[in-house]
Amino acid sequence: MYKQLRLIGIIGIIMVTLGACVPQSFAGSAPTDEPPRVESVDVPAPQPNLSDEELKKFQEFIPSIRGASMIQIAEIRNQNEVFIQFYTSYKELKEAKPDSPLTEEEFNSYFPAIDTVHKLIMEVTIRLLHEIPAVRKITLNAPFKNQLYGIDAKRRSIEMYLKASFKKIHDEPGQKQWKELVKKLFTTKERDKFAQRFIRPYPSAPL
Repeated sequence: MYKQLRLIGIIGIIMVTLGACVPQSFAGSAPTDEPPRVESVDVPAPQPNLSDEELKKFQEFIPSIRGASMIQIAEIRNQNEVFIQFYTSYKELKEAKPDSPLTEEEFNSYFPAIDTVHKLIMEVTIRLLHEIPAVRKITLNAPFKNQLYGIDAKRRSIEMYLKASFKKIHDEPGQKQWKELVKKLFTTKERDKFAQRFIRPYPSAPL
């Protein structure tokens, strides 16, 4: 009798021990009406479209670009992205505009060296973003020896590179920051650094 009671006691201890080892996730839980928790996700704010005034500024800006008569496309895409592209070659220009008075010698004289291309791309990009800081992205391709070289960058990337805000510079009375930026940036040394960071060759027209 004593042995039987002892055996029952041992079995009881084992059952209690096993019960304590059961994970809580297997334990029954009361039903709840609470919806499952959903973690919040940061969604980028939509970028504003260019206003009619800004579109007008863009149209007025294009003729001021060096070699503007050689520009194939100049337009706003996706409401706030600038796309400017020159003809890749004189042959391409004449095929599209057979009545153009521009000679091949004149065409090539606009961009006699790759540094001239870099200068145009950098200065047009910076001036345009300063003039119209609502532009979200700029793509600008210019020719050199029958090949396009260009920039395809978001405004924010360029601002991070310059450590500056085009909106703040644009809105500043007196334009002191803008004058300082131009003086610092529009040099051969800074142009080379900008080109290494942003300008790339394009084997064909990226339309």
